[in-house]
Amino acid sequence: MSSHKKRRIEGVEEKGMSAIEALKARQRGAATSPTQKTQPTSESEEQPVMSSANRFNLLRKDSSQNAAPKSPRKSAAKDPRLQRGVESPASRSRGTAVAGGNTEPTKSELAGAFHEVKPYSTFRLSKQNHKVKTGGVVEITLPNKERFVVIGSYGIRVIRGEVKLAGATLYPSETIEWVHAPYCYAVPVLRTAEETKLEFYPDNTARGIRQLGRLSPLFRKMWVAPPEISSAKVTEESTFELIYTPEEASKRSIEDMVPMPAWNKKLSSLVVTSRKKASLSTLICGPKSAGKSTFLRLFLNGLLTDRPQAQNSRKVVVLDLDPGQPEYAPAGTVSLVSVNKPNIGTPFTHTSSENSAFKVVRCHSMASVTPASNPDLYLSCAADLFDTYSKHHAGDPLIINTPGWIQGTGLDLLCTLIERIKPHEVLFMSEVGSFDSVDALRAATELAFTELPSQPSKIALRTAAHLRAMQTMSYFHLQDMRPTVANVPDTPSRLKWNASPLSFRPPLLVQYSSLNRGVLGLLSYDYQCPPELLADTVNGQIMAAVEIEDARAFSNFTQEETLTEANDSAQVNVDSGNQTWPVVTTSPEGIPLIPNYNDAALDPRYSRTIGLVLLRGIDMKSKTLQLVTPIPLEDFRQIKSKGRSIVLLHGKFDTPSWAYTEELYERAGVDEGNEMMLEAIADMEDNQSEAESEDGDGTGNLEDEDTGYNQPGAKPDMTDRVSDLTEVPWVEVLKGGQRRPIGSRVLRVRRDLGRNKTGD
Repeated sequence: MSSHKKRRIEGVEEKGMSAIEALKARQRGAATSPTQKTQPTSESEEQPVMSSANRFNLLRKDSSQNAAPKSPRKSAAKDPRLQRGVESPASRSRGTAVAGGNTEPTKSELAGAFHEVKPYSTFRLSKQNHKVKTGGVVEITLPNKERFVVIGSYGIRVIRGEVKLAGATLYPSETIEWVHAPYCYAVPVLRTAEETKLEFYPDNTARGIRQLGRLSPLFRKMWVAPPEISSAKVTEESTFELIYTPEEASKRSIEDMVPMPAWNKKLSSLVVTSRKKASLSTLICGPKSAGKSTFLRLFLNGLLTDRPQAQNSRKVVVLDLDPGQPEYAPAGTVSLVSVNKPNIGTPFTHTSSENSAFKVVRCHSMASVTPASNPDLYLSCAADLFDTYSKHHAGDPLIINTPGWIQGTGLDLLCTLIERIKPHEVLFMSEVGSFDSVDALRAATELAFTELPSQPSKIALRTAAHLRAMQTMSYFHLQDMRPTVANVPDTPSRLKWNASPLSFRPPLLVQYSSLNRGVLGLLSYDYQCPPELLADTVNGQIMAAVEIEDARAFSNFTQEETLTEANDSAQVNVDSGNQTWPVVTTSPEGIPLIPNYNDAALDPRYSRTIGLVLLRGIDMKSKTLQLVTPIPLEDFRQIKSKGRSIVLLHGKFDTPSWAYTEELYERAGVDEGNEMMLEAIADMEDNQSEAESEDGDGTGNLEDEDTGYNQPGAKPDMTDRVSDLTEVPWVEVLKGGQRRPIGSRVLRVRRDLGRNKTGD
């Protein structure tokens, strides 16, 4: 069988052209292209795809003009692979011949021929369409419909016209909507109507979260470059930048948020349905990385801005049942959130429990980032949150977010949720695969069930574990609410962050041995360690602060069984209502401990999570727990004034390795504009992220790996820039060619994907 290129030559020979006529035709083609004469012999050497069987490629230009319509040899402009932007050797040869003799196209010419670079913005700033006001406020006037992308943190106010971004429609108002658009997420696209006038405000409160890059590399390289390393147009007050083309994106990858047509059609349909049915409930489910969170934000913003703001404000309730990637509450929790303003940000930019944009109505901690740790507790928490919605927010639209676990037990959980909640519509964010899951979910749905195509992120700059770490780090660095900004119209209270290491902040001291101790005790989920190991187990870990609203929260704890397991110091507390409280024992250090040998859980109907705490240390002399938490002290006092107790819940939260290395990065002077970083610290954090399972919903195998470098000196030694490294707990720094001791290994969890299985 002849090759592909031989068939092409055979097609030319069918026209009956003699060798002399072919040579004359080749000379005529070369005469019209002077550049071809300068390189008559180098073509085959520099372009291997042009083989000797293809030496008469210039004849195709003349022969194609007389070719029959049914000839399989078509011009390069009609090549379907070229239209799709896929370059092949054959199409490259045809494109060179049609070009008229330039046999060595440049790299940029090839890129332009096979991939059309689309600009992010349809206009450029000029003196005619914008002006800069006092304080760095930029006013833009656009007579036509435009599309553009803005990177960074900024406030936007519409003066005239209409602006659409991230599913929200903004109308003329005195209210400023604040936007956070970092590189690590899809950047919202702004689309304006005709005759639109709007203002952009620099976000001074965002400087705190930007400065977190000094404490962790996770927060670096995702914002607008600082003035000292950016263009001259960026002023000291700038916190945003308008991007025109990919080449102007500060050499960083950008993914603009452009929903699929099927998404836009469904979003419009849901918004129209909500006008007729105010209490529309929608459950969003699907596999991981399918775009569930993005669709939720678009739908949420569309509902909130469906009507002009001159009318009564509208609220939308979000039932967030994804403990691994929550939108508002901290990781490891499920929550019910009432939202009254569009969500044009990222999860790590709104980590508070209450602000002007939303309020966490009720929250429960799973003490884990996956429902696989305790499926029964997961369903109980979801049922309590839905009951709260039915009692207090039944007239508001409800959006239910679920984790991307759609196989095995995860599928059973989804079916149970659908049967109990009975949403008006279930959206499955995938049209490929998972046929068994789709059939089961469709059977559990009583009303409408819709399949939508998935739209995963094209650029994965952060993993799921990294995003959780960023959200948790932002949560613990959160500071008090900022008061209303002066001289800015209708500016609500804003969040701000403290960019100093957590070790620099004074902790909250909680007595644990006195009669009026601050906490009832420590409770562990999934694993109960011996009392003598309690201090070492919880020290330096994240725990959930849970308010016990009623003693019936401990109804799942069996008194008889716990009494036999507890030591002699066990105590049983009885309140005035003759309701028995759990057994409370103590560790050798005197720390109160609630034994949980039967792996029981608090009843979510009589308890709620008020936030997360980080146990910085245990002071044995003063008998106090040193807690770092953004929970206001007034919240603790209010709970104690009601005669209620607080339990610190320990479980399988992600290890806060970022907290252990903040001071080291601070001393090293790592910043957004400084490419120097402590490689030893970065490698330690990477190993920690790899060691932890992202969702933990699959079966895994344990494997151990060496943690030292294979080649001494492979990484630059910069530890000399930091002093007193040995004083930092839980951190080991290796200098120069130093390695970890032989046998020092890290246990890592790897999912069993069937690679080692053998079939029959």
